[in-house]
Amino acid sequence: MKFGLALSGGGAKGAAHVGVLMALYEQGIVPDVVAGTSAGSIVAGCLAAGMTPGEIREEVIYLARFGSRYLDPDYLGMLRFIPQLLHRRPTCLKGFLKGNRLLQYLCYITEGKGIEDSALGILIPAVDLYSGRTVIYTNQKPVGRKEKQVSGEPVYWEDRGMLCRIMMASSSFPGIFCPRSLDGRMLVDGGVTYNLPTSLLAAVGVKRMIGVDVGKNLGISEKSSILDVVTRSFSIRGESLERCHSQEDALILRPKLPETAGLLDFSSMTASMEAGYDYTIKKLPVIRERLDCKKSF
Repeated sequence: MKFGLALSGGGAKGAAHVGVLMALYEQGIVPDVVAGTSAGSIVAGCLAAGMTPGEIREEVIYLARFGSRYLDPDYLGMLRFIPQLLHRRPTCLKGFLKGNRLLQYLCYITEGKGIEDSALGILIPAVDLYSGRTVIYTNQKPVGRKEKQVSGEPVYWEDRGMLCRIMMASSSFPGIFCPRSLDGRMLVDGGVTYNLPTSLLAAVGVKRMIGVDVGKNLGISEKSSILDVVTRSFSIRGESLERCHSQEDALILRPKLPETAGLLDFSSMTASMEAGYDYTIKKLPVIRERLDCKKSF
């Protein structure tokens, strides 16, 4: 039963992807190719590093308790930011969080493995601020004319690099995390262009696919913080792009997640993971029907 799985961005709500994987793997439904953006790239990267869904589950439980330890605010940059802005001076703040602690954690759990080491097909997008193009890190080959463009957008393809650095780049939400420098590029969140990367699966010849979208669960209210405003604005833009990049043949799963969960709300991760699992179990008949179709991979 060969198929591709696309995992969207969504911050801490991306823990739902782990629940989805656990439900699928329990039923012997194992993807051959996984495309992951932002939070989805972290789950995809862990799979590519050889971790099982059960092992990733343990990391989710750990992060639900201690995830805030891996947030490293740029206090000095934030302190200087407002005076620099008010006096129209060049600002040095590139993001509220440096991202170095989270990078170290990702390198630890993936054991420093490279994308070229993975037996699993993997695709992870990040956006280069210098060129404005999406960089797709993958061990797969694009088909046809997809080498230079995907869904009409110019792209670069890269087949080497440390998984943890690629995962961190794809997860560097603009303005929240500092951009990541990698191979002469300045990279930010892949969700800027491909928040639900089903079109990347299609670009490497995958015809049967499932997408897991947790990005549309980002709500807003009168009491919302600046972080909520930024993430919701980003989500709206992503939904617009998704309509342009979406694949009609893809089965899209949208688990109902805790309303209180936000971009960096680690405490909600366990609940999101459980919600992803329960939702997928209920959707198994639809999933089996779609994947048992006679279309070739």
